[in-house]
Amino acid sequence: MRKTLITRIAAGVAATGIAVTGTAVIAQPASAATANSCLQQLSKKNTWGYDETMTTRGSLTFYTTEYWGSLCDGMSVSLGISRTNTRDFRNQNTSRVAMSSGTKGFRVTYKLGLNEPGDWMTRQIAVKDKSGRLAVKTFTAQTTPRVLRLRFASVLTGTPKGKLVPKAGKVNVKGTLKAWHYYGRLVNVQNQRVVVQVRKPHGITYVTRATALTTRTGTFSTNLGTANLKGYAVRVAYISKLPIVASSYVWLGTIS
Repeated sequence: MRKTLITRIAAGVAATGIAVTGTAVIAQPASAATANSCLQQLSKKNTWGYDETMTTRGSLTFYTTEYWGSLCDGMSVSLGISRTNTRDFRNQNTSRVAMSSGTKGFRVTYKLGLNEPGDWMTRQIAVKDKSGRLAVKTFTAQTTPRVLRLRFASVLTGTPKGKLVPKAGKVNVKGTLKAWHYYGRLVNVQNQRVVVQVRKPHGITYVTRATALTTRTGTFSTNLGTANLKGYAVRVAYISKLPIVASSYVWLGTIS
């Protein structure tokens, strides 16, 4: 049976790439030791990072975040991803890239559709060395080195801005929360919690001082009490509880 699985994987290796279409876990023969050395490096927890700026545009970009040195020089690598329940498996060959730090790595981008937000995990890594020897490792939700979440972008607006002048000891903060699917359709964000947070001068941490719930159209309004908050910075934050919508923040100004 083991020989049959290895034969099936080898048959799926293209002349110009190594994308493996199966996800069966197999033990690697000793002859694949060179490919295995690279594979072990690439299988470490969180070795594969991702470009967060792409997660709201219908794609996930995976790249190696640790220097792999001579362990993977001259080798080809493919990365397979799936849902955390192992469904929707897809696999692509990576490209070799030079990182901004000067080190080398692997990168691959998956284009995902309108109905594909949510959690994706590294399901399989395959490495082919210079001699054509293949090493493959597959993962479960418990052993995967990386779980990523694809979300739709949210856009938060808020007023007033600049110098926030209290009236009767408070500032009325209002704005709008919206989120869009990749192709322009609005996501329902009714009854989402938006918070008004403050940060003391020269401070780092924001503290929530007021909350509001969004309406059917995404608008919100609340009052921020300003007693003893002169000089504090103010921002509005949407800390998403929706698995398909990303959080967002907007800075308003300073209490005068």
